[in-house]
Amino acid sequence: MAPPRFDPHGYLEAGIHRCTLEELEELFGWNACRRQLLAQLRKFVENELMQAAGQLPPLVLDGTFVTRHESPAEIVAVLLLDEIAAESFWDGADLYTSHKTLHSRYQIRLYVHSALYGMDALSRVQVIDIVELLEKGLDAKHIKGVVRLN
Repeated sequence: MAPPRFDPHGYLEAGIHRCTLEELEELFGWNACRRQLLAQLRKFVENELMQAAGQLPPLVLDGTFVTRHESPAEIVAVLLLDEIAAESFWDGADLYTSHKTLHSRYQIRLYVHSALYGMDALSRVQVIDIVELLEKGLDAKHIKGVVRLN
């Protein structure tokens, strides 16, 4: 992944930017708060996602973590269920049922995305919250970028 480019409002440029976990750590781990979240993400991947899917499943990251915000409180993650092996689909979906526990344990706010089942979390996370739009004077069509782990 090329170094992230932020728009003037601190959001990643629109689009889905692909990177590895190692690249993510290099690009977004610029202070202690962010490095702590990255350590939590790594634990989440190893302890939860690898158990459910057997390999690193397609995961899109969002939230203030993928902005220029200095002290994000969490990482928003979207598990792309349609892209994991059929035998792991429901294990991945079951992770969402424990999303509150996952948040308290790893500081990860987990959503699931499946076009097959009408769960469009991916589009949802790319939209900026209405309060932020109003505070920053942005057009409602302003879309932010997200990061996809490969």
